[in-house]
Amino acid sequence: MTKNLILKGYSYLMNDCYNRVLSGKPFDINFKPYTKEFLTKVLNYFEEKEEYEKCKTLSEFINIKFDHEHGYTI
Repeated sequence: MTKNLILKGYSYLMNDCYNRVLSGKPFDINFKPYTKEFLTKVLNYFEEKEEYEKCKTLSEFINIKFDHEHGYTI
């Protein structure tokens, strides 16, 4: 049995990441946690697209997830 190859664009990747973060899943479909560097790239992508509501959500998520003082609450 062959697997279907699905090519997805950069926009799909960024929106999928955002939707997963929004739904409380801080990891990709392979259960690998998102890194701060990747989340920053997603944030920059939405800044360029001027989708500031998504930027605010991602910024808050990054600040909470990588907060060393409060013990990574997410």
